[in-house]
Amino acid sequence: MKPNLNIPGLAAAALVLCGCATVLDEDGALAVIPYTIESNGRIVVDVLVNGEGPFQFALDTGASISVIHDRLRDRLALQTIPEQTVIVYGAVTSGRFPLLKVDQIQIGRENWATPRFVSMPGETAASKPMDGILGLDFLSQYAVGFSVRDRAVRLYAPEALNERNYFGWAHVPLDREPVGAGSAALYLFDIEIRGVEIPAIFDLGASMNMVNWSAARSIGLRPSELIGDSAFSGAIDSVEDVGNFIAEKVTTNRITWKDELFGVASLPVFETMLKGDRPCAVLGVGLFNQRDFIIDFARSRVLVKVGMDEVDIFNEGNETPVSGIASGSGSLARVPEQHDAEPDREYAKNDCAGRELDDAVGYCRPG
Repeated sequence: MKPNLNIPGLAAAALVLCGCATVLDEDGALAVIPYTIESNGRIVVDVLVNGEGPFQFALDTGASISVIHDRLRDRLALQTIPEQTVIVYGAVTSGRFPLLKVDQIQIGRENWATPRFVSMPGETAASKPMDGILGLDFLSQYAVGFSVRDRAVRLYAPEALNERNYFGWAHVPLDREPVGAGSAALYLFDIEIRGVEIPAIFDLGASMNMVNWSAARSIGLRPSELIGDSAFSGAIDSVEDVGNFIAEKVTTNRITWKDELFGVASLPVFETMLKGDRPCAVLGVGLFNQRDFIIDFARSRVLVKVGMDEVDIFNEGNETPVSGIASGSGSLARVPEQHDAEPDREYAKNDCAGRELDDAVGYCRPG
């Protein structure tokens, strides 16, 4: 990694995730890595381990530490570090696993010279297609961009983004939540289902959305709404007979998903995270792998490209040019310094006061 790379703001870095960029365009990124989407929806990239490979690793914001599965450990004859184990908190159960001696990991042009990996069996349905997991200990070193059109992950130096908001991208604040007694943590943000606000774990490693029974009760879910059972697989274990229901609308900060499938179960991860029977959810990769988005760990937020139906009310009457990069489909363009267009009724409905930035969609509020 090159942490001291100077990229003077996003206009210079470009960050054109969809418009005219291709997987060959670097646009200021430290690395551009093509990805595939597995049948379970997880985002997978090629990784070199100690110069060998490539091997398939899933990107997982629900894993506080990165993982190499035992079959790859055996293939590469990786050694465990004597008497060094860590507790891994999984969605279904937790366990203590050994640390591995790994010299180097390469992802695209980026080298992780001091990697920390645990060795895990990888025998669940969620783990079998992959050789390992790149967790938050790797991902949080960067600003991480995902492009649907390019099917590419872009790793940026954290300073490539700035504090401002961006045209056509919603800003979702992330809360960092410690897990256990150590330094491990996961990230949460609030969602709304049926008018009820629920904290949700941001988990790109989960192939299924989940709520606990407390959340199911809080949204008024009736037993008759459950539409069948399924199995939920975590990295360590699986749980059978998970009830399913359809959430007609899931929203966060003006981002909307419609008719999303959720499972209902009392997973240990809910108890681990919230220390009690409070409503909680897990938002899996299926809600994100069809949208462009950027995880800005340094500023505890996710920037999500919003659909035209989500921003149309803000476009009416707005003739102000947008500074920064050209605003092609998916471009992350700079917000104009001020909004000189005639205020319309839709802005008034949103309680705009002064000339402040609208945190959700990146427009300047009219006076």
